[in-house]
Amino acid sequence: MPDGVTAPFFGQAHAVTHPGGDVSADGAPAHVAVSILLLHYLLRADAVVPAGEWLAFRELPDGLFYAASFAQRAESPLAQAFGSEAGLARFRAAAASAGGLPLQLADAAFAFQALPRLALAALVWVGDDEFPAQASVVFDATAGHYLPAEDLAGLGGLLAGRLISGAR
Repeated sequence: MPDGVTAPFFGQAHAVTHPGGDVSADGAPAHVAVSILLLHYLLRADAVVPAGEWLAFRELPDGLFYAASFAQRAESPLAQAFGSEAGLARFRAAAASAGGLPLQLADAAFAFQALPRLALAALVWVGDDEFPAQASVVFDATAGHYLPAEDLAGLGGLLAGRLISGAR
């Protein structure tokens, strides 16, 4: 049997073999997107301690380049799904069920530990007659030490998908 490591991804243990780089969870192969994120994380992680400061995706290294795509992939779907009073209740329930920790930001916000030392948070503001609903996915300021911007975009999209699916 090859050697390897076990790394949590959103709280679920994933085994990564070495030298093969095969990723599995509960004995089944992990989704390719999860495998790529975990392998890139293991290659890039430099043990920088999280800053405890939230940054918008566009403020991350190379984030501005992917910002429009990120907004369409992660933030717009969250605003559409959860940007009403009824949606906010579904968001809170889905986020709590997914292991999110409440934050005192926006109308509702939850932080998630995606990987060791890599946290992100989903924030939702309810729309009204004057302003449309808004959502934002923010990252710990040290996120760039653990994944490149394109992977962080994918991570935000995965979180949005999990929350929307969890609310159904």
